[in-house]
Amino acid sequence: MRWRWLQTLRKMTLLALVLVPCCAWGSPEVIALFNGQAMVKLGEAQQLLKVGETSSFGVTLLAADTAQATLRYQNRTLTLKLSQRVNATFAKPARNEVRLTRDSFGQYRVRGAMNGHYVTFLVDTGASIVALSERQAQIMGLDYRAGKEGQVQTAQGLAKAYFVFLDDVTVGSITLRSVAASVIEGAYPTEVLLGMSFLGQVNYAEENGVLVLKARF
Repeated sequence: MRWRWLQTLRKMTLLALVLVPCCAWGSPEVIALFNGQAMVKLGEAQQLLKVGETSSFGVTLLAADTAQATLRYQNRTLTLKLSQRVNATFAKPARNEVRLTRDSFGQYRVRGAMNGHYVTFLVDTGASIVALSERQAQIMGLDYRAGKEGQVQTAQGLAKAYFVFLDDVTVGSITLRSVAASVIEGAYPTEVLLGMSFLGQVNYAEENGVLVLKARF
């Protein structure tokens, strides 16, 4: 009798060990959205997925655009908007935050996206708006010539520019819509300047050499 009781106890213990890690993962969260891709987070793990890919933690991306993503997880199909977690009820996550460290040049650079296109941003608090080159705009397929024509001051002097609004700008888990930008004729700047039309809509501060960006809710 005691032997059977021990066998039953062992089976219950093994079952608990199997179930607990699964439950500990929680539910998926979408922390960045692009056309055909999404950054998916589950517990402490996160992974950038293309449509059709399955993450190392078992989440499959079925569809994605800049508004929402459709996922498959544990035999469930979930449609999530940015930073929306699925639980018994929907709940907003903690404020989105991005932490940047200086590079070897003493500057803050970060990978992000504009209108669903990956770019490298150079954080520039001295730039009044997000600034990109004509070459970058052409790569993105941006109809910048439909924008308002004007001039901007660059290191080389005055340059012709077109002022437009980007559909979305994403840095880490922070996405802003309808962000003002200038498209400067030519191939410069070589990196997209993340100016105040983005930075002015988030909270940002330096903490011990780390630049912290926090979304406003």
